[in-house]
Amino acid sequence: MAIPEPNINLKEKQLFLDFKEGDRAVFDYFFDKYYQGLCVYAYRMLKSNSEAEDLVQDFFVRILETRKTISIETSVKSYFIRSVHNRCLDHLAHQKVRINHEQFRLKMMSEEDLQQYPLLDSELTKQIERAIQNLPDGIRETFMLNRFESLSYLQIAKLENVSVKTVEYRISKALTILRKDLGDYLLFLLFVSRF
Repeated sequence: MAIPEPNINLKEKQLFLDFKEGDRAVFDYFFDKYYQGLCVYAYRMLKSNSEAEDLVQDFFVRILETRKTISIETSVKSYFIRSVHNRCLDHLAHQKVRINHEQFRLKMMSEEDLQQYPLLDSELTKQIERAIQNLPDGIRETFMLNRFESLSYLQIAKLENVSVKTVEYRISKALTILRKDLGDYLLFLLFVSRF
């Protein structure tokens, strides 16, 4: 016959008190009973097996280190789940901050930073050159004057004897084609999109 849940809770709370007093064998009991379930719970939040396991292992290490100061008001099971839940939330928040910081850093890169970025190896340079050479006539020349000669739209319009609107169209068309051809090279696209 199964033991009623309240009795299990009382038993485990007493076991945890024994653990706090130094009974290390009780730690193995809690680890064996809850580790797998907590990993599954963490995985559902983090969507990563390795991150879930690392987080739960770290949780048990912290339990071992801080056991004397832990006070459990509900049940051991509820305390474990709530603790892992909160750790997952903290982990996700930290990830979001890190991603946002990286996105901000990329957006704020200066012209000099972009020029010095070690991305343009010979193979990539050839792919970029090929993609530019494959641009339609007129569009290619306009794009190169803007991108490589740093001429403004107005300067190009005067030089090519066309309207500024035509220059805008050609640059926009060039960028659309290059984004399609060089879609994997995000940093390059960030660079050219500034012009």
